[in-house]
Amino acid sequence: MRVLAIALVLMVAGATALADSIEVKLNASAKVYSSLDASARSVKAPKGLLVSLRACSKGWGRVVYKGKTGYIRLKYLDRVNPLKAYVASSATVYKDAAASRTLTTVSAGTLVYAVGVEGSYVRIMNKSKSWKGYIQSGVLTSSKPASPNGGTVPGQLQATAEGAKASKIEKTIYVAQSLLGVPYDESPNPPKSFDCAGYVAFCYGAAWKDILKGNVKGQGYDERFERIDGIGSLKRGDLVCFNTVDDSDLCDHVGIYMGKGYFLHASSVAKKVIVSQLKSGYYNRVFSWGLRVFS
Repeated sequence: MRVLAIALVLMVAGATALADSIEVKLNASAKVYSSLDASARSVKAPKGLLVSLRACSKGWGRVVYKGKTGYIRLKYLDRVNPLKAYVASSATVYKDAAASRTLTTVSAGTLVYAVGVEGSYVRIMNKSKSWKGYIQSGVLTSSKPASPNGGTVPGQLQATAEGAKASKIEKTIYVAQSLLGVPYDESPNPPKSFDCAGYVAFCYGAAWKDILKGNVKGQGYDERFERIDGIGSLKRGDLVCFNTVDDSDLCDHVGIYMGKGYFLHASSVAKKVIVSQLKSGYYNRVFSWGLRVFS
């Protein structure tokens, strides 16, 4: 069995030439550039245009149309012949690659069809083509998961474990986002109100019961989890810790990193659960470390 991201030949970190070209079509009107540079000369290509994908590199594809070569963002390309895939464990399907809007949930073993990629997400549709959405790449496999009574297929353990971890992360984020706007209270009453520690404990607990301790210090200094010292090294689902009070305790506030420089937390200033920026501003300055809860 192989992870579906490999089969897609689109989810690659470096430049990769394809042994065989892949027939793709534009899912939206988009610019095609003369070189691998967003500032290069470009022309606008129409939605639905069929091109051949010959290579890909860090989110870009090298395409050929009527003998002419150009470069286009992979997110604008859909496979003409979608790849059959299976969901390794129950997971959330989103309306966009930012995972900000939930489309549906799918159970383990569900058959889907992969048509493209955007960042760490695979663009999928169901068999009837009644919906198209985005799912974390680690949740998909190219082999149907074994039934509970049938045991585990040799070679499937790693991909299944990765899918299970991704599913727990997505469930945590889903619950965390569903609580946006819930009031902050120093004497919380979950899920009607939260303090910061109670909020993250509740959200992580939805995916993994009682995984976190109930107070800020116990969470921030939990030695069971890998410590992440740099903001740039954070991953979706990490616990983020802050030093917001001028004292010797470097963790007096916590939240959940949702990716792309944003995190969710119960804010005593905003008096509710909110999303805040981490790449710059106040929380960038008071960031202490992160913890990889799902490792």
